[in-house]
Amino acid sequence: MVETNKRVLIISRDEKRYSRWLQYLESAGWLVSRVDTRNEALENIPNFLPALMFVDIESGEHVIDIDEDFAQRCRDSGLAVIPILSCPQPEDVADSYRRGAIDVLIEPFDDTDMLNAIERAGSFKDLYRENMDYRTQLERANRDLRDSLNTLKMDQLAGREVQLNVLPEQRLVYGDYEIAHKIVPSLYLSGDFVGYSVLLDRFLIFYMADVSGHGASSAFVTIMLSFMVRQISRRHTYEDDTVALLRAPEGLLEHINRQVLTMKVDKHLTMLVGSIDTHRDVLRYATAAQQPMPVMVTESGAQYLQGKGKPIGLFDDVQWAIEEIALPKSFSISIASDGLLECLPGSSMAEQEQSFLDACAGADMSHNGVCTSLNIDAMKDAPDDVSLLTITRKSSRE
Repeated sequence: MVETNKRVLIISRDEKRYSRWLQYLESAGWLVSRVDTRNEALENIPNFLPALMFVDIESGEHVIDIDEDFAQRCRDSGLAVIPILSCPQPEDVADSYRRGAIDVLIEPFDDTDMLNAIERAGSFKDLYRENMDYRTQLERANRDLRDSLNTLKMDQLAGREVQLNVLPEQRLVYGDYEIAHKIVPSLYLSGDFVGYSVLLDRFLIFYMADVSGHGASSAFVTIMLSFMVRQISRRHTYEDDTVALLRAPEGLLEHINRQVLTMKVDKHLTMLVGSIDTHRDVLRYATAAQQPMPVMVTESGAQYLQGKGKPIGLFDDVQWAIEEIALPKSFSISIASDGLLECLPGSSMAEQEQSFLDACAGADMSHNGVCTSLNIDAMKDAPDDVSLLTITRKSSRE
């Protein structure tokens, strides 16, 4: 036996039997201690520190009669236990192994049988020690993993606060126009982002972006995007550049594309940017692979706006076409990320796009109405970020 601890404990009241076992063990160099009962054994274990214990199951007694608490404490201590059976029933052997015995000795046996059993018990002790070492390592790894996950969660929550702080307020009302949004992130951080503001007390500037992937890296790009658009907006405001804003969003997607490529963040994004001249009631917009396209609802019905363009962050020297339409007195425009489509009925994208169109057509021309029609508040476990931006106009408001 590899075990250096040469102490063995015997539980037996039969002096005639245990004296013979004592002789076998002492001749093999074992230090032996004997007790009459299992309770005495439990008291003796902390002081004697045996590596092995023999339990004498007397004639007429069955293994199943052994208290389960005793068996469990032996297992927890890593003590190798070998029952010694006299005239056993077949179930006694099975019950012995079920209770955690390493081996079973059945009378009559000789010293060779006992020493062979001890050798097998030694292999168990080696395996037990290895398992305990592995268990200790596993528990330490689990603690480290929990600590890392907790740190990551705190970082994600802090990042979420930053992202929320750079989002616009939930609702912007300017004259007859209203812009509002709803974002349901699939994780703490979102790869979807929206922005809108009023420039020079005339132009409503808005955009929706969907960065590839989600999580921290995608959220970082959305924050960078927000500061980029704000910087451009402040410059136009400071310079009172009405001429440039009359052409907005001309050149914006090209500028963002250059910045994303320069930073080499290994991300691309889809985006829709728009500007409404509230003096002329004209919408100008451009799309960078936005999917789905915005749905516009008027008194005549609902339809998708037209437009196409490549995504941002993949190609050099790309230009995006500007679409321009005159706006009616009453309308709503709903812009959604592709994550919304995955939550709508339909087995194909065409069917999901039709569901989006139908939901917008069936809602009143308000942000809350569209959200209710799409049932966005129920999309708590969406596989991707879900975002909705609405722009509405009513000629008279209550």
